[in-house]
Order: sequence, then structure tokens, then C-alpha cells
Amino acid sequence: MPTEQHDVTPRAAARTALTDVTTGAVMTAIVDDISPDGVARIVVSGEQHPRTAASALTYSTAAEASAALLGQLVVVVFAAPDMPVIVGPVRRRLWEARERDTGDTDVRGTLPTDQPVAVEVDRQRRIELEAADEIRLTCGKSALVMRRDGTVIVRGVKIVSRASETNRIMGGTVGIN
Repeated sequence: MPTEQHDVTPRAAARTALTDVTTGAVMTAIVDDISPDGVARIVVSGEQHPRTAASALTYSTAAEASAALLGQLVVVVFAAPDMPVIVGPVRRRLWEARERDTGDTDVRGTLPTDQPVAVEVDRQRRIELEAADEIRLTCGKSALVMRRDGTVIVRGVKIVSRASETNRIMGGTVGIN
């Protein structure tokens, strides 16, 4: 009676495991590429080659999707054995996801120093920005600069100060013109 030979190399094991993927299986993958028309290519854990994946996530542009997901570890659910669906990125730090889910807006972190940063705030009555040396708000030809030494500089083509009650100008000395 002939004995059956089994290929047990890692590549064969990965090939066997992936052909046995069932509908509803949950795995991880790396986002390998996002085409200009928004189609994602992923490399599923244990696989050598990228495959096309659908996504439960939506982005405004392929560039935005690439910035958010390219090279990232994502969770994939198989809608069919040959149809992986990206359901979201794997978060490295749990508090980031929890704050977004609960609406907690006290988010602290380190921002990159080599590029401008845009901040969008919702549902907040107070915004607190803190910097070691200087905070600069600039829009066109106007600017507000606050420095560590207490100096505040307001620049603009036209500066208007209005008050429904008293409008005070106070200082050790007040210079006009």
C-alpha cells in the first residue's frame, strides 16, 4: 500500500492554510499598495504575495487612504474565501481608539516638528495649546505670536478691537504711534 507524501515546507503550510480560509475568518494583513482608483492590495499573514481586498473604511481620496493605511497592520475579515475585507487598522496604543469612541477630547501627544499640523476640534468649549518657546497662529497677512518671555505680538493689515462694555488698554507704559 503506497504511503501518501506531504509537503511540510513553510511555503506549503502557508498555501494550505490560506486555501482553507473560511467565510468569516478574521486575520491580520499589511497594506502593501493602494492604487490611484482606491483599490487596496494586502499581504495576509502567512502569505507571500499581495491580493486585492475590499474595505469597510472610506476615505476622500486614494492619497488620504494611502497616508492612513499604507504599510499598516490591519484586521481583515473574509466575506468569502477569496474576498478579504479590511475592517480597520490595528492600533498600537489602546487609548487612541478609546478616546475617539468615547468622545474624550483631552488628547495629548507629540506632533511632528518638521511639518505644519492642522487641528480640528469638535464639541469643545476650550482649546488649550501649550508650547515650550512659541505659539504662532498665521492666516494670510495676519499673525498672533505668543512667546515664552510673555511677549504677545498681534500683526495684521487692519486690527479691530471691539467691546460691548469697557475696552481697556493697560500696561506699564502705553505707546500710541
